[in-house]
Amino acid sequence: MAAPPPSYTKASVAAPAYTATPSSAGGSDALPGYNDSNGPSSIFVPSQGIDEKLPNHFKINNQYVTPRLFPSELQAHLVLLGAFYRLREEVRTFKGKADIAMEPDDRWAVYLQRAVYRFEQWAARMIGGEGQEEVLGEGPKVLAPNEVPPLDVLMVWHTYMLNPRTYYEDCLRKLPGLLRIGSLPLMQLAGSIDSETLLPHPPSESRVAAFAAFTGQPFDCPLNTTSEETVPVYCPSCSESNVIPWITYKGDGFAQRDFGCSCNNCRFMFTRETLGVRKFYEDMEKCAANPDRFYLANTVVDYHAGVPADAQASHTLTVTVLSLREGRPTLPPPQLGKQLGWTMKSVENFCRVGMLGKKNQTWVTTPRPLNVILSAYRQPGPFSLDLASAVLRQMNFIEKMVNLGFTEQARWEEDHDSLTRCVVRYHHFLDLMSSTQGSFVVPTLDIDLAWHTHQLLCNSYRKLTDLIGIVPDHDDKVSQGALSDAYDKTAEAWKIRFGVPYSICGCLPPDNPSGPSGSSFSLFSKKGKSKSSLEKPIENARTDLLSPSDEAAEQTHPSDHHAVAIINPGEPNAAEAQLRRRELAKRAKELRKSVEKGKSDQWGEVMHKRAVDHTPSFLCPVQYGVRSPFSKFGQGDCTTFSGNGLINASAAGECCKGNGINGLCGAQFDQPRGGPEESVKYSMIMVGNSLDSVKVVLKR
Repeated sequence: MAAPPPSYTKASVAAPAYTATPSSAGGSDALPGYNDSNGPSSIFVPSQGIDEKLPNHFKINNQYVTPRLFPSELQAHLVLLGAFYRLREEVRTFKGKADIAMEPDDRWAVYLQRAVYRFEQWAARMIGGEGQEEVLGEGPKVLAPNEVPPLDVLMVWHTYMLNPRTYYEDCLRKLPGLLRIGSLPLMQLAGSIDSETLLPHPPSESRVAAFAAFTGQPFDCPLNTTSEETVPVYCPSCSESNVIPWITYKGDGFAQRDFGCSCNNCRFMFTRETLGVRKFYEDMEKCAANPDRFYLANTVVDYHAGVPADAQASHTLTVTVLSLREGRPTLPPPQLGKQLGWTMKSVENFCRVGMLGKKNQTWVTTPRPLNVILSAYRQPGPFSLDLASAVLRQMNFIEKMVNLGFTEQARWEEDHDSLTRCVVRYHHFLDLMSSTQGSFVVPTLDIDLAWHTHQLLCNSYRKLTDLIGIVPDHDDKVSQGALSDAYDKTAEAWKIRFGVPYSICGCLPPDNPSGPSGSSFSLFSKKGKSKSSLEKPIENARTDLLSPSDEAAEQTHPSDHHAVAIINPGEPNAAEAQLRRRELAKRAKELRKSVEKGKSDQWGEVMHKRAVDHTPSFLCPVQYGVRSPFSKFGQGDCTTFSGNGLINASAAGECCKGNGINGLCGAQFDQPRGGPEESVKYSMIMVGNSLDSVKVVLKR
């Protein structure tokens, strides 16, 4: 059994004052406690009886278990999603005066950069950041009424938790206050929002004052940003504070893609990449000073199983990557920067020596475990992912919930079946996941809503390792080609395991050569020839899993918000898209023939009818999520999967295609990953050690 996660209960490191604050800035700047007696205390009240139709147990991986979540929790979650969507539209449709004109999507991108900054201040200062473990104490933490964050901060927190492994890792390493809170208090947070208007309830004076006192920020984030609004950022080289505009006419503000600043004190020119390098050197200094307590990012939680890795494996991997040796003096970050360089490429070259040997075998591609570690240092702050871009991607899913009418709370007063079916299908999805270990399964929209909700209940979600063997990650940066193939396999496995179609939205199912007719539509075939079976009511043996109604059918559309844009797709991706179109056309033709000959069952006829005007998913290259990822506003992610992306397409720089860390190529995340222990084995074998010596090291 893996050892418990590394302890962070005796740290003496001060909490960061703001983004990229140097570790040498001094003692903790935490403020004294406050009186929250006048804070809001409303709790969301779900529709009466909405949980009553949910079964009291499910069979998952041959075990009978009680429900992992309930329809009422989905309803509360939908209140938040509706409020986030309304907030986005308010920002995008801003009509006030602005000294720098911005397109709606550009204004939203800048707003998100500020929201991420405000979330960092709230999480580190008000809830408890690194170095405040002793103050926080032990045991779970209940979010006080005056600690309920503003809507923009809540939106970032929500998205952060939808990356469960990264969130868990960052909480263990940097954010102990969030770790103690555990699950998102859905009912409390939904209660802070008017479920009819989807506007936040007016905050109490004490709540506004507490947020401002702890974070140094106004409670409400401005919908539009002007050139006069600034953010303090420390110089990576000399640690002096610089006051930087969020946006400028030249496009080099902190929230803009071409951000760059010449330090007022030392004239050192730094960018977001440089700030990320500084973060790496700060972690390197801590690990060198106390290697038994501090570890590099993405080494604490096993990124295959989603559970804390063995502490010895985390220690060994960190020591290996950093080439740490006893007796070697520890250099402060500024000196490390002068010695090794201030680019992520220089950091990568340094770490390759530890992973591959002193000769840095240049002909060998940078090991994937190293790329995974360094990907956490592409941006400043305590977060291991670009949260602004993650919110942009998440908005694609939220928009689909709005289009389904799910964020209209009045519907749930009468309709209890839809959310109940979401929860039932999700539990069956978990059972399917347990039977297809190692495979990538793709959810439908209704299942994905329940999946997202369960991830927010992270205390329960992390216990899935006891049920299905892993804590599933929820990767929202996967190429559409990989998604389309995985969806086909998911749909086929679902039909075989549960006896009904996975989806009847109009997306045509995959080949099933094992069926009785050998046709790709044997999933919908029947014996003999007869008139249309739609003349009779559909015989549905699993009403708990599927409804033939048109409204319910759209809820079973594949959830494609995981896919990212391929802006400059290149020939391989264009060819893949063309093959997908041909395959779908072939499926449609075979289904039409089956229906015309009367050999299709009722589900097949339903699918044939709905496929006529239905837009299929995963027809790459199609842009999802980030509508203007290469504009001058916002940071953005590298979205290239073909290696033909644009230079400087991400704030960190070029697409690395596995050979560099700047703008870590997302294509690597389509591949299976090992954990820290597998990474240690790889590294020690590369430097010439035997497998026996590897086992000895890991057992120490």
